[in-house]
Amino acid sequence: MKIHKYLTLTTLCAMTFSGFANALPAEKNQLRVQTSVSKRSNDTGFSTLVSWRKGDANLHRVNGLFFINGFESSNPTSAADIANKAASALNADINYDAPTERGALATNQKGKSEFVISNKDGFNLVQVTTRDYSNQKIQYDIPDQSFSAASVGVAIDLVYSAEVEFIEGFSSGVNRKTTGGFVTVTIDDDAPIEVKTDGKTTDQLEKELAQLIGSKSQFSATPIYPNYADEHSRNYKPFDGGEVQLLNLNAKSITIDVADAGLGALVKFSFPDTNKPTDVANKVPYILGVLLTGFLGYLFYVMKIKTKKEEIEND
Repeated sequence: MKIHKYLTLTTLCAMTFSGFANALPAEKNQLRVQTSVSKRSNDTGFSTLVSWRKGDANLHRVNGLFFINGFESSNPTSAADIANKAASALNADINYDAPTERGALATNQKGKSEFVISNKDGFNLVQVTTRDYSNQKIQYDIPDQSFSAASVGVAIDLVYSAEVEFIEGFSSGVNRKTTGGFVTVTIDDDAPIEVKTDGKTTDQLEKELAQLIGSKSQFSATPIYPNYADEHSRNYKPFDGGEVQLLNLNAKSITIDVADAGLGALVKFSFPDTNKPTDVANKVPYILGVLLTGFLGYLFYVMKIKTKKEEIEND
């Protein structure tokens, strides 16, 4: 009887909790970033913010920041160097901020102008945001999958360069407006979608891009996920009220090309967060229901045996 009881409860618990902590194998979540060269004459910043989770634990957030020499520098930063520095900066911050919970890794092959962000074994990526103020042409893809097949949402948030102050004087002389140029979005091998920037606000540019991209996208006043904010660093920019979202993009790559010294681009990727704590909270009523059903079934079984035993004794 006791063995039956424990087996029943153990089985119920195992069935109920089996889906809560989906431990992913290494490199299950991936994002590849192909870099190019800066179109800015002066030094600018580039950073990658990565969030990951183990089981239903809280998010880890790490930001890798470095600076890119513009084309007027005596030693402009090459596309391959940008990829290498991006991977190195991200890994350095992961090792420093999360020494015992290193759930993400950035890799770059020497001489290649790309880096790949991957989850480590037992962890899953949740969010990746790149912030580029160098006016690079950058291509993003999920290796061997489309964004929709990987259930990864994409968002493009155009921002003013002058609203970010990485170091003193970084944005001096730059007004909070476009300076004239273009923003181009290319999906797979489709024809590039280009909008002129002169005299337009970031909201106007995002709405125009969303309209031109068509049914694959939408302009949203709600971010795909909240921008991480830190009062001690202007690198963590608050949401400015609008972005272009591609939530079910059936494409293998998307390329963002900004050519306006007054603009930067935040490109965001939302991975499936199957283990977030709110999922567990939402399932509590179902858990209690299953356990209660099992307990009542067990009581019914005990009472039935007891009644039968008393009938036999009375006979």
